[in-house]
Amino acid sequence: SRFSTKLSGADTVSLSARINAKAPINNPTFTGTVGGISKTMVDLGNVDNTSDAGKPISTATQTALVNKVNVIDTSNMLSKYLRKTDTASLSDRINAKLSRSVIPETPIIQRGHIMYWNGSSWVLLYPGAAGQVLKMSSGNDPVPVWGTDATTSVPAFSPCGAPISDIDGNVYNTVLIGAQCWTKENLIVRRYNNGTSILFDAIGGSGGSSSTWQNLTIGAHTIFAHDSLATPSNLTKYGYLYNWYAAKGISTGGTILPNDTLRICPTGWHVPTDTEWTTLTTELGGESVAGGKLKSIGTVSYWSSQSAGTDNSSGFSALPGGFRLTDGSFNNLSNSAVFWRATQVNNNLAWSSRLEHDSKNVSKDSYEKQYGASIRCLKD
Repeated sequence: SRFSTKLSGADTVSLSARINAKAPINNPTFTGTVGGISKTMVDLGNVDNTSDAGKPISTATQTALVNKVNVIDTSNMLSKYLRKTDTASLSDRINAKLSRSVIPETPIIQRGHIMYWNGSSWVLLYPGAAGQVLKMSSGNDPVPVWGTDATTSVPAFSPCGAPISDIDGNVYNTVLIGAQCWTKENLIVRRYNNGTSILFDAIGGSGGSSSTWQNLTIGAHTIFAHDSLATPSNLTKYGYLYNWYAAKGISTGGTILPNDTLRICPTGWHVPTDTEWTTLTTELGGESVAGGKLKSIGTVSYWSSQSAGTDNSSGFSALPGGFRLTDGSFNNLSNSAVFWRATQVNNNLAWSSRLEHDSKNVSKDSYEKQYGASIRCLKD
């Protein structure tokens, strides 16, 4: 740039010739004082002010001094400051610098962008269109690409891994919310993951009045309104309702012991704690709005109505499976979704999360441990 600003844009000769054309000093003159008399001289720095005081500088001296400063042309003078290993001409070396490709502007990284290594450099993959899934391309060296669906040869990408299965063979899809991986369906397992059966309660008819349910202090599960096992519509839609003892994995008594806390979730997953539920709601903007982002959309088959702010933007897809009270009765199907938290309040109560059809809130409530609620699993 410093060379270019000094050279005329209209010059058509080579860069080396254009530099040298500007370089020679044909008549370098300087004005100074010698012996108190103003003189026009060449190279004042080489004049001895004592011996030359008052004397004019001869033509021969001027010529010698001009030759002294101009004995080497500009091209050669610049060359000696360049690396001695360079063998190209000065013109070629300068032009190589001037003609270097422009470095592209660094892209602005925004939410949803993905960076991947293609084997030699990092590549920025911009977000796909709505409804697309991230897949791996075909070939020997696949890279992430956006597509409309998943196939056997080009599987869909999931940050939480493939769908998971419980010990009974039931399959659950998963969803990443913040840094947490959650199951997208309510639990429908009938055994702990070590093979121990979970007590099933079907006493009391569709009304559900049952002294058995309210006196339990070990894990148990049931179907809302005791739907027929032959045609379990509520089970198909909403999964089982479990008491808190089942969520905690207690199979032999109401006291939590180290050897009596079995896992109801598939291996590598667990019932989320109070703190982990708070992490979820915080990620979604807080309890006052998270419910709308967690609830599934649709009023025909599931929810009785849909509150403003309901969009299931998290992908959690909460369903209103209702709950079972401690006296064994059933309540609020299609209106409420209640999920156990693995944290107890005291010996009688435990924490839960409740979502309502007419609200976008997530309520943190404490219920008796005999209460029947749904369960979602969180990846370890």
